[in-house]
Amino acid sequence: MNLFDVYKTFRSEKDCHNYLIGLRWPEGIKCVYCQGDQIYRRSYGNGLKCRSCNNSFSVTVGTIFHASRLPLSKWFLAIAQILAAKKGISSLQLARTINVNKNTAWYMQQRIRLAMSSDVLLSGIVEVDETYIGGALGNMSRKKKLKRNPYKSGMIHKVPVLGMVERFSGSVNLKVINHADGLTIKPLLKQQISPESTLVTDGFGGYAGLDKHFNKHVKMNYEKGKRKEGIYNLSRINGFFTTIKRAVIGQYHRLTITHMQSYMDEIAFKKNTSQEMAFNLLLSKACAVK
Repeated sequence: MNLFDVYKTFRSEKDCHNYLIGLRWPEGIKCVYCQGDQIYRRSYGNGLKCRSCNNSFSVTVGTIFHASRLPLSKWFLAIAQILAAKKGISSLQLARTINVNKNTAWYMQQRIRLAMSSDVLLSGIVEVDETYIGGALGNMSRKKKLKRNPYKSGMIHKVPVLGMVERFSGSVNLKVINHADGLTIKPLLKQQISPESTLVTDGFGGYAGLDKHFNKHVKMNYEKGKRKEGIYNLSRINGFFTTIKRAVIGQYHRLTITHMQSYMDEIAFKKNTSQEMAFNLLLSKACAVK
């Protein structure tokens, strides 16, 4: 659903509640406390009540919408707006679009990104590389420079992100890591990529020995001008990193390491999900996040 479809379909809170009930309990409403199926709707509002345990509850219990005073219609509009923005949307822009303050918009984004988190098992030809997110040292004060990078060189002042992408399907996994080294990278690759896959990386030493776990490991040696070997190269993952950096520069501007993984989850979710399926899939995942 696009923004217009959401606005046209969900005109009232009852419409939103009914739609969410259908997604959450396609085979009939179950009590969130005792799992009983003797449920009836209250005569007022959108509340539900279980005849078995006599507890009242709503469809939002146990979801990202729980304990929020915002109407579901605004949540649905926010989800549609976020999904429509390929390079992301700032909390200020979202606040203007759905008529809330910027702090509320930021809170909504963080909750929605929780539902976007997923680990896709990659297979086939998988390109792997790292990128670094963060501002230039030249833009920092001397005090911050020395704090972030006392040696005044390298990428220590930036946050490393490990990227994995399937060559043919385009499915991606993005993981924020503390250090770009073999001890950190290898367990993640073994967890996120099928052993039958062909791994394509550059010549970074952190990838050494992965040929013992995966079906094949092809290395590109940029220092010697080796950027492709037959059908193997790193063009897809490097192109995707460009999308990430454009989102950071154009929309988010400043990302703290505390929340960076959630931003990467949003970018990966949009890449892995078609526009036609994204809205319903995200709502379904939102019902499973507490």
